[in-house]
Amino acid sequence: MKSEQLKQSAYTAIKEQLDKAFEKGGIPNIKALKKIMSGLRKRINLLESGTPLFARSFEEVERAELQIARLSGQLQAYQERMNWINERMKSCK
Repeated sequence: MKSEQLKQSAYTAIKEQLDKAFEKGGIPNIKALKKIMSGLRKRINLLESGTPLFARSFEEVERAELQIARLSGQLQAYQERMNWINERMKSCK
């Protein structure tokens, strides 16, 4: 349950941050968003693949799971905003 709450709070924080920037007239930098999303995916993959090999205690596994949840929430928020941007661009054509 704690990981789901952490994922939701990370999602909400990023989504609010992006929404505020767009409301102020910020122009989305698609290349930068893709780079951020790629970095988040790499970090998630590293944690998922490395934790079973290098975790020395149950606490380390729990910390990795919480970090994965936080990163997943951020990735979800960026992905939703990217989908929104793509839809807006399609409708302008």
